[in-house]
Amino acid sequence: MFMRTDLTESRPMIEVTGAGKMYGSHPALHEVDWQVTEGEWWGVVGPNGSGKSTLLQLLAATEHPSAGSIQIDGRDISSYTRKDLSRMIAVLQQDGLPAISYPVRDVVEMGRYPYQNWLGKETSDGAAVVDRVLEELGLSDMAERPLDALSGGQRQRVALAKVMAQEPRLLLLDEPTTFLDIKYQLQFMELLSAWRQKNHITIVAVLHDLNLAAQFCDHILALREGTCVGNGTPHSLMTEENIREIFRVSPAMVSHPDNGLPQLLLRREKK
Repeated sequence: MFMRTDLTESRPMIEVTGAGKMYGSHPALHEVDWQVTEGEWWGVVGPNGSGKSTLLQLLAATEHPSAGSIQIDGRDISSYTRKDLSRMIAVLQQDGLPAISYPVRDVVEMGRYPYQNWLGKETSDGAAVVDRVLEELGLSDMAERPLDALSGGQRQRVALAKVMAQEPRLLLLDEPTTFLDIKYQLQFMELLSAWRQKNHITIVAVLHDLNLAAQFCDHILALREGTCVGNGTPHSLMTEENIREIFRVSPAMVSHPDNGLPQLLLRREKK
């Protein structure tokens, strides 16, 4: 196991202690210990089937741990009501939003649901929040366009606008760039970065692209076969030795010419 050496003394936004998850006789996660300080951006990486999405489901409280505990902002996650959690945590899946015929504004307004009463009204000015988010993401001009008339990259931007309108303190992302080309991948990550810097939100993102993880995340958690096998900064975690052990590939690590962050090249298997 690779140990993290850059721990902070702040109270964690997320504290995972001995967390495990069983599906029947299959252990999806096993004794995961992990802390995330408020305002940090963590990438969660690992091979397929390593438990990344399961961990996100536990943090979103859509699944419950079979062992151990998960605390959010100093409280056990099970002590929150669903509405309390939805005001604190937003989740964005890899497929974003389906190509439905709803106008963009209507979709973004759905993010205000946690703040509405049973009559569908809210005491705060939700319309102003929606207007601001549409403007920040460059969606104002297409606010009345149906979602199914937009490109995949534009729909993912609308999906981000919806969770931004939710005003969460914690954002959970499950492979959010999977179906985007490289231009929209970079644009999406830059939008996340700007939102995080402006509002000091905490981000946990499951990512397959290690190079994007290194460029944008403060820290990386690595899982393999349901077990935490390392966590740390991109510099400390993304070494040839660690990548070889986690992913069972032959890597070549290089430094990015702009910032010196580690970037991954793959060596072909020799025949």
